Amino acid sequence: MPKKGRGNQRMAELRIELNGEYDLARKQELSTLFDSLAGDDPVVIDITNVTYVDSTALRELSTLRLRNPDRAITLFGPNSNVRRVFALASFDRVFDIRDADPRA
Repeated sequence: MPKKGRGNQRMAELRIELNGEYDLARKQELSTLFDSLAGDDPVVIDITNVTYVDSTALRELSTLRLRNPDRAITLFGPNSNVRRVFALASFDRVFDIRDADPRA
């Protein structure tokens, strides 16, 4: 889903799919993945298949945001439990959070 850039240029969009539970046991995996995101293209992190996040995952996402303050970062498809954790952490203020089901 490319987005328009300046003029007739099209900006590439990086899409990352995460699956399963994200807690302390997967900290290094997330850290390495997010560190590898070079450039300033928009990023969509598909979390449709993420079943659990703890403060470790929130910290890694926060670090990603702090390192890329002007980059468009979308968290796509959180389930109701993950969305609730994001709401408690006020992630809706710093990330674009999109439901997989537009009726949700």
